[in-house]
Amino acid sequence: MRLYITGGTGLVGSNIIRLARARGDIEIIASQYGPEPEWDVDYELDPLDMADADAVRASLRRYKPDAVIHCAAILDHAYMDANRAAVWGATVGGNLAFARSCAEIGARYVFVSSDWVFDGQQPLVDEDSPPMPVLFYGFMKAVCERDIMGVHGLSYGIGRLAGVYGINYSTPSLLRKQNDVGFDLGNYVVDQLSRGLIAEIWTGPKVNEVAHATLASDGAEMLLRLAEHDENGVFHCWGSEAVSRLQFAYHFADIFNVDRTLIVPVPTDPVVLDRYRHMNIPFRIVTSNEKTRKALGRSTYKVLEGMRDYKAQWNDFHAVNN
Repeated sequence: MRLYITGGTGLVGSNIIRLARARGDIEIIASQYGPEPEWDVDYELDPLDMADADAVRASLRRYKPDAVIHCAAILDHAYMDANRAAVWGATVGGNLAFARSCAEIGARYVFVSSDWVFDGQQPLVDEDSPPMPVLFYGFMKAVCERDIMGVHGLSYGIGRLAGVYGINYSTPSLLRKQNDVGFDLGNYVVDQLSRGLIAEIWTGPKVNEVAHATLASDGAEMLLRLAEHDENGVFHCWGSEAVSRLQFAYHFADIFNVDRTLIVPVPTDPVVLDRYRHMNIPFRIVTSNEKTRKALGRSTYKVLEGMRDYKAQWNDFHAVNN
């Protein structure tokens, strides 16, 4: 398979590339916009501005991939809110350019979406539940999903992820280790604990309290399967078990053999609350992945399974790179 990946220097993209390289039967092209990988790579890099629809079309016509996995995303919510037009062009416009270009060349298109297409107010949602986004990021993801479904003749899979944590195997300096109101706090917690520092866990207001945290390599495996799948639709590629923020952090302390007293629940930082004062945050997202499990033939990790795999990856990575 000839595979084109956007966001190859990011957390999810770098894990897809790692798995694809290990397979040995996948030719990889990765878009590169911004920092380059921090070591030599054995796949082709394509300098591409995804907000330029003509450039996207020309690139896919040049490389003629069998599948495209679109991982690249803007994740700074304050930046998104302050630069809506530009972010809309890159996110929604870029997605539509990829979808239409894939339809033209007959490539499978996998779009990485988010659990934040939901409002976090329903007791349980599944792959067929209607989206109900409550902030700009989730709204853009929901629009992208709908746009994909409207492209005639497109083979597509929409793979939703949530609370991603793991190793960035391409550009580790880009790994986000900041505390935040979202559920992508796994790398922050491990970074703090590994240095013997207190990890403050914001308990609210304005936090994503419950989610299906996803180990990046686990989600990457599902997205690769989705690229080789022939069914169109929405697929929940996140972890198979929901967990609260505080319990998630306590599990990390246990897995890394660190005293739980380093995990300190506190109210959300007032500075952060001010930054997010005009935004709503999905509160509690609990989902079913059953349709995805049946379609792709695999269950994603439960919480502790993912953490144990992450610890093994963390030990291996730091043994080589420290």
